[in-house]
Amino acid sequence: MKFKRICGVAALYACTAAHAQSSVTLYGVVDDGLTYVSNVGGKHVYKMDDSVSQGDRFGLKGTEDLGRGWRALFNLEGGFNPNTGASRQGGLLFGRLAYVGLSSARYGTLTLGRQYDQMTTTLLKFHSGITTVGIYDLNPGDQDRISGEWLNNMVTYGSPDMAGLKVNAQYSFNSQSSPTINYGHAYSLGASYSHGPFSAGAAVTDIHDYFFSPGSSLGVSSFFGASLGTPATTVPMREFRTAGLGAGWDFGLAYLSGVYTNTRFDNGVNTETLQSLNAALRLTIRSDLLAAGGYTYSRLAGSKWNEFGITLDYLLSKRTDVYTSANYEKASGAGTRAALVTIGPSGNDKQLALRVGMRHRF
Repeated sequence: MKFKRICGVAALYACTAAHAQSSVTLYGVVDDGLTYVSNVGGKHVYKMDDSVSQGDRFGLKGTEDLGRGWRALFNLEGGFNPNTGASRQGGLLFGRLAYVGLSSARYGTLTLGRQYDQMTTTLLKFHSGITTVGIYDLNPGDQDRISGEWLNNMVTYGSPDMAGLKVNAQYSFNSQSSPTINYGHAYSLGASYSHGPFSAGAAVTDIHDYFFSPGSSLGVSSFFGASLGTPATTVPMREFRTAGLGAGWDFGLAYLSGVYTNTRFDNGVNTETLQSLNAALRLTIRSDLLAAGGYTYSRLAGSKWNEFGITLDYLLSKRTDVYTSANYEKASGAGTRAALVTIGPSGNDKQLALRVGMRHRF
């Protein structure tokens, strides 16, 4: 009898705890497909490639009602390769997102942990890389951090909605265990505005002690006027700063948007600036058929890139779709090769990627 009473109390406690917990959600994306690339390192390739239309992920997110308008929240999200089962983001279990925080409709939201900076949060929705064209369509090397880049040890404050205006501020303490993320401290600021069919945003991210490989990322053979030994040669930056503006207009069956970004590399002696201008158009042909296209023009010192991307996306259901896409990049400038994002530099100034893929969201 005593055992039954204990079980009853435990069950009542569990029900009360479950009631207090507003929600816990398991979610994810699995994207995979076949890609043909005309030239990677001097030859064409056929490959299974994933995380193109969206990054493959699984995650848990939840909220708890604390009363008086306050909520506790958390989000844990990991990336993976469906072709091998391996974790993305350097093998981190929750490499995409890992944070906890408090939220109030009146005072805003404060979170602590690993998160995207504001170049992603504020501007990605205006770029053709998210209007179903996919990651190949991002700006050279994704050096403006549009696609979804993270900072460790981050404190983030997001304001409440103020008649369509929202502002966000982030500070990242140094992350000396992950120098490819941000060895030094960093900050990121963003503001967005939405009214009816119109929306716009602006963002800036500044990182101290930043490292990257211009050869493999951008397809250039020299940087700061010095020859790169190999495409994988890493160049240290004393300060890296990227900023951008974006806007979009929803016409119902059509969505038109654009993004301008300005990215400055500073090694303490020299500076170079990468500028990119992207335009995107998404069309709803039928309720289950979408078409999208994007164009990007970029320049860095004597190097220039023109990039075109188109896609056709067929929705089998609300959660599952199949798509086909084509991306083409033409580079110009001495020693500059085409290099679509995540594919790797071409052996010359041109690169074409054709893809057929499938995506499921849960």
